[in-house]
Amino acid sequence: RHYRFNEMEMPTVSVIMTTQNEPDDWISISVESILARTPPSLLKEIIVVDDNGIPGKHGLPANIRKNVDEDEFDYIKSLSPKVKVIQHENREGCGRSRLSGAKMATGEVLMFVDSHIEMISSTWYHHLAVPIMENPHTIAMQTIDVISDLGDRDYAAGVGPLQYGIVNTEFWFGYQADRFGDYMEPLDRAKFTEEELAERKNFKYKAEIPHAREPYETPFGPGSLFAIRADEFWRLGGYDEGLFVWGGENTEMAFKIWMCGGRMLMVPCSRVGHMYRQHKEKDGRGALTRWPPTLPQEMTDRLGCAYKNGTYTGRFIVLKHPADNFTRITTRNNLRVMETWVGDHPAKYAYYKRIFGQETPKPEFQRFIDEWKVDPAAQRQVQLKKENKCHDFAWWDKYVMMRLTGRHHPWHPDNKKYQKVSCGSHKAANCELCPQGHGKDWCNGDCSWCDSMEKCFPVEEKKKLCKVQPARKAIRGNNVKKRRAKGESENLKSVPKNVESVSEKKGALHLKVRERAKLSQTMDEAEAKLTMSIILPCGFEHDYFIRTAESIYYETPAEVLKEIVIVDDASEPPLKELWSAEAAAKFDVKYVRLETPHGLIGAKQAGAEAATGDIIVFFDCHVLPASDYWVPYVKNVAENYKRVVIPTITSLDVDKWTEFNRPTTSGGGLSKCYLTFDAEFKWTNDNTPYVPIMSGGLLAMSRKWFFEIGGYDSSMKGWGGENLDQSLRIWTCGGEIVSAPESYVAHMWRDGTAKTKAKYKLGAGDAIKNRARAVKAHLGPWFEKTMTFPSFKQWAGKELDTSSITDTFSNLQCENFEWYLNRFKYIYRNAGVVPDEVFQIEADSSGLCLELKSMKWTNYGTADSVVLRDCTDAPKDPKSIWWHKSNRLKDGSCCGGLRAWNTDQCIDGRNHRLGGTDLASYTCDLDSGVEAFLEP
Repeated sequence: RHYRFNEMEMPTVSVIMTTQNEPDDWISISVESILARTPPSLLKEIIVVDDNGIPGKHGLPANIRKNVDEDEFDYIKSLSPKVKVIQHENREGCGRSRLSGAKMATGEVLMFVDSHIEMISSTWYHHLAVPIMENPHTIAMQTIDVISDLGDRDYAAGVGPLQYGIVNTEFWFGYQADRFGDYMEPLDRAKFTEEELAERKNFKYKAEIPHAREPYETPFGPGSLFAIRADEFWRLGGYDEGLFVWGGENTEMAFKIWMCGGRMLMVPCSRVGHMYRQHKEKDGRGALTRWPPTLPQEMTDRLGCAYKNGTYTGRFIVLKHPADNFTRITTRNNLRVMETWVGDHPAKYAYYKRIFGQETPKPEFQRFIDEWKVDPAAQRQVQLKKENKCHDFAWWDKYVMMRLTGRHHPWHPDNKKYQKVSCGSHKAANCELCPQGHGKDWCNGDCSWCDSMEKCFPVEEKKKLCKVQPARKAIRGNNVKKRRAKGESENLKSVPKNVESVSEKKGALHLKVRERAKLSQTMDEAEAKLTMSIILPCGFEHDYFIRTAESIYYETPAEVLKEIVIVDDASEPPLKELWSAEAAAKFDVKYVRLETPHGLIGAKQAGAEAATGDIIVFFDCHVLPASDYWVPYVKNVAENYKRVVIPTITSLDVDKWTEFNRPTTSGGGLSKCYLTFDAEFKWTNDNTPYVPIMSGGLLAMSRKWFFEIGGYDSSMKGWGGENLDQSLRIWTCGGEIVSAPESYVAHMWRDGTAKTKAKYKLGAGDAIKNRARAVKAHLGPWFEKTMTFPSFKQWAGKELDTSSITDTFSNLQCENFEWYLNRFKYIYRNAGVVPDEVFQIEADSSGLCLELKSMKWTNYGTADSVVLRDCTDAPKDPKSIWWHKSNRLKDGSCCGGLRAWNTDQCIDGRNHRLGGTDLASYTCDLDSGVEAFLEP
């Protein structure tokens, strides 16, 4: 594939090269390849940091530079005025040397490299710069090929291409071959028979590997050969200056970028040859003899290392073996990273147990943790972590490690040493661990799914273990009284007395009295740090608002529910006439009455302004939350106040006031949408926790974040478009939206029947104008695309004032829409929503092309027929249908379907019949994995 780059828009780069004890000519080769294969207009400078030290300084021996070719430094400076050399008096180590170069650099991007590399192509930097331009909070890493260190400098394929960077239980970096790789520990062959080893070797499963050309996210990366914006590097605090010699700087940087709002990418198209120090050369000056380096005595004294002529001669134990000085230093560095970025998570103590055989460090290593507590360099990193509002390790494990590799962190109890069962396309220690949150879809192979228990069992045991669960009996009022008398179910708040009606017959206003949910049944009181205000915008919802409020009251513990705010949007008669304020207050309800209609958006804003809880939960006035629906809201927002949580939406039978259509697999139901360019949103699903666009009605977010981003737009009328505006604000301004598959909320859908029909009136054209304003405020140049759709013709050429939106978040340093498209490229690029090209499909040069029979340019259809009509010359007329590739295949690449441009319709290839004459379309699902075939 050929790429075209606009170098005029690319940021300049400073290449920082650290060197110590380098074999002959390698510094020159490295510098020459960078000069030769980097456009001069982009290369600001090459800063070579000479970390060999100066003899006699800081106790360094007289022969400290015996392996240094002094003439080589003069030679590289003569190559170009852009080559600069910094010489350290002492030996500072990798991380501190890179900091020296970074402080001197003047380029917009910092590129860290070793001094034994060769850039392979003239576009090595371009491929790194593009993802950084798309998202400035990015570390872009090169893909490494191996150069022999035996003197012949032969190339070999590296271990890194199309693999994920991870760490093992010893906190050492390595690569995982695919999403379900078995890297975590080397195989102990002694534990297996020859037959078992042969079976493992022959076992095949379908791997999930990254795309061969596209950049892909990775939890960790190697210590160098990566690019990052200079301002982003310093926002993250650079490297911890207390990381000595080597080790820990790569894991520290990976934790930083991920936890503090960024990402780390491997870039397959940016290739570099790298020489690993593995062998001894015959002349005794090979790589192995030069590494690890000689250390200055002041450092060995500080670290308590053993050295020949000093006073300290003790040895140290790591992994039950005597540790040399170098292992001691890397272990010390890892302890610093653990303390800062893992914290008091159980993973840290599991690491201690792995390294030291106990959950506390040995005394000779405890000194390094004591040092960390008072070391200014370490505490500066802790302070920056707070200032950047970084996530904690539990978030990283769930949303980075698990999402990208299919594994928890290496010390997690679920990561059994040897995986023994096939789950179908991956392996696990047992069937119970197969689903990994994906339910039935990931329970195959040796295992089978039990629908009634929602568990994964071994095939041979399913019949015995899978049982139909009896329906839960409702707790009647008299049962509640009996249990209370026995002291079995005391609540902090009692069930309200004198409820006006307890009938659940069709048309009843109230629910039967039942026991309220208790906090102790779900989480510890110490965990429930946040309270919730539930906002119910109720315009003419006389039939359902009481049951909705009572359902919320019963399912939410008293310690968590601060209040239920019912916003009566000019209903007639007023809602208070059906349920008095005094009676409603017994259910923690307070009213906000709007005398003139404000519409759904205005009612939500009024409710939020009246709320006093830490978390604002917006529900519709016709919902039934399930047990423990609130738990993900409290946990997620407590981890990150800028995180918005979306429940899984099911269906509500308003006659019986019961849920139906709950999905049988985790991750089913409705929670995620994506934006189409006619300012509509479509439901979608995938295996990530992230929600590109909210549907709008049901969500939870911190009150602080809601008002930081400006709340709802005061100029939007009625309803429609507010979900687009809020979603784009949240994502581009530093927040995130996640789904909560375990939080179920049943919702009454307006299906056109009399009982579900909305009883409030909408202003003509309000919804269209709201949507137009939302996309104009956020889409930038892409707004012109929206204006090509027929529904927006009335706004073509007219001024749309969006200042009430843009002014509210102008001080938040929000990203642009291009950033958003790249953030969700698995939808817009990999699923073909933004096509590379559009085309017509002609039948054998007949002049007839495939068209949709009924639909034109819309995104809210359900199905259509595909017919032949006269071809057109250009795809500009909404009456003509052109096509493009769409829908991800199972490997995540594009594409397996054909989508009608500017619509949501795909040719239905799910049940194709060779020779058939009828061809249908269906609503594209983006992730079907099913290819559509057209036969002449």
